[in-house]
Amino acid sequence: MHRPMAISLLMVALVPAAISQGQVPIVSFAAGAGNAFGGLGLRGELFVARSQISVLAGVGIFPGSHYLRSPVSAATSVRYYVGRRQHRLYVDASWSVLRAYDLLLLGVPTVFEYGPGFSLGYTFMSRTGLTLSVGGGLGLARHDTVPIVQAGIGWTWWRHLAS
Repeated sequence: MHRPMAISLLMVALVPAAISQGQVPIVSFAAGAGNAFGGLGLRGELFVARSQISVLAGVGIFPGSHYLRSPVSAATSVRYYVGRRQHRLYVDASWSVLRAYDLLLLGVPTVFEYGPGFSLGYTFMSRTGLTLSVGGGLGLARHDTVPIVQAGIGWTWWRHLAS
């Protein structure tokens, strides 16, 4: 009975040491709010180029009280990270919902105005997987510039680099 517990404790103790010796993130999933999450929703992130660049996709609901149709929205972006350790700054280029409104005409659905956005942010990726991310920037709407923000919590999976 004590043997399985000792093995489990040993494995938990070795995970941070193994990660610190050449681990890179490969995929991350998060829940949160903001443009990258499609409003309130979920986001997936796939890391490429030894974790310096990632491709993200999010889907969520855009909150509102007057929606005549589905409030489901989506987002996508490409992110470049500065730093490879736990603390990372990023530059993000996205395509997401910048505004939502109802025309309130019979048969006309809720209008989601999508557009490009650019943001700067910070991500903390713990060695065991917990991931926190915040960011802010500007979106280019049809007739003006609007602020965009994002904040999320999730989990990142790592892989070992061959030495």
